Amino acid sequence: MTAVEKIIPEYYRECVILALQAVSAVRVSLHSPFESASQSINRLSKRSPVELDGDISRCFRIKLYVNGINLGLQVNSITSDIIIPLSSSSNDLGLAIQNTPGGQPVTIKYKGKEYNGITSTADVTIMSTEITGVNLPVIEIEKESTDLVGIVEDFDGVLGIGYLPLSDYYPPVTAMDVLYNGGFISNNEVGLQLCPYEMLQESFINIGNTEITPKCGTDGKSLIWVNSPSDEHHAVNIKSILVNGKQVDLPEEFQQVVENGRILYSTIHTCYMYIRFPERVVNVLINSILDNSAITIKKTMLRDDRLDRKKIKKKLQKNRLMPKSNYNIDWDKMPSLSIVMFSQNPVTDENRNSLVTIRLGPRDYMQTYNFKNFRFTVTAGSNDHATLGIPFMTRLLLTFDRQNKRTGFGPGCGCETMADGYPIISNGDQVLWPLTQLILIMNLMDTVRLPEQPSTSSLGRTSTLERSLSRLGSIRRGSKRSKVSYEKFEG
Repeated sequence: MTAVEKIIPEYYRECVILALQAVSAVRVSLHSPFESASQSINRLSKRSPVELDGDISRCFRIKLYVNGINLGLQVNSITSDIIIPLSSSSNDLGLAIQNTPGGQPVTIKYKGKEYNGITSTADVTIMSTEITGVNLPVIEIEKESTDLVGIVEDFDGVLGIGYLPLSDYYPPVTAMDVLYNGGFISNNEVGLQLCPYEMLQESFINIGNTEITPKCGTDGKSLIWVNSPSDEHHAVNIKSILVNGKQVDLPEEFQQVVENGRILYSTIHTCYMYIRFPERVVNVLINSILDNSAITIKKTMLRDDRLDRKKIKKKLQKNRLMPKSNYNIDWDKMPSLSIVMFSQNPVTDENRNSLVTIRLGPRDYMQTYNFKNFRFTVTAGSNDHATLGIPFMTRLLLTFDRQNKRTGFGPGCGCETMADGYPIISNGDQVLWPLTQLILIMNLMDTVRLPEQPSTSSLGRTSTLERSLSRLGSIRRGSKRSKVSYEKFEG
């Protein structure tokens, strides 16, 4: 199976433009897709807002020039190649093979169809960076039609940021490694901030992960790291999953299945619109929502609570759009969702208590779509692993450290104006973020109402925050981070 076969094909067609972050220690302007270069030439803020079309159901794209052709490539963490349309004006693969010394033919699948291509190199330019005319390895794919710019309609290709073993190039090589080894980027890292629908203009990629600035009371760097248990994927070793602080029993085969001599661990997927868990986890989450009457249908003349519950459950199970005009959501009654991960690899008796917990709130897994709808973005999948897609990271800033095979987590989109207290990043029972625990405790004491689970969920969350408060003074006194700086938020 090729790297492209592993990419969920149904999401190829829907993309948004992703603003590019500086890749060297130089501030650069960001260009909106709706303005000319002359209009934006003086915009030197490295995180200038860029209007994006779309939402979390669409893969984010980075705009670059390949052999002088403007392409929008999907940023994908589960492949490691640059995949582009065949550059030949005649779209003749046979001719391309003849004219490409050292090129190797490859076959990939896309939407159930096989497409032929060839390994090659191309001059790649990412505007406003030092990546200008850099010769990088690419896989050129035969286009569906000579009239198209991309491979197929609305799909120009992929910028893979995965590890070397995922490469379909022969011999294996990745563009990211070439950029790093060639000195074009100072770190073999990628910083990524993918934002929810209301804040898409804040999304960015930071190739090389330089020019990091303070953010929301932190120095802008990752607060905590999780080592990847796999040298293929950006993977995590999940210890447990909790709904409202209560651990869910995971299937026996979860992260135990061996395929091609490797354990199938859970993966971080930057081009997938859901958080995918084993079915029993999804059922517990949905039942918690229903039992607390957190989502209700707006009053009608003929209201039937039993039928309403069945209708809501079906909407959630099938991840269907839920018009805001038809449904009420009591956010205070919605459950939290926690992913507890081992931070070290391999896990030993000495380090098995070294854990990282990301606690998501309902606004993370219940996403806005086109301003008019909600969509429940947790879906049921295989029992052997989880997939942490875009909703997992829409309010986190992730750092993919390719050199050390680890993933870093820090506050992301909307942290400047965060009101619900999520996401919560913790190391064991010590909350690393958010820092403003006192305000959160006061708010949560008044607002957390979980009538169906008063003895577990509410008390569990309160005790966690109380422990955090006791540490807050020492955390701030011992921290070398910059003072809290609330950046202007445009959205």
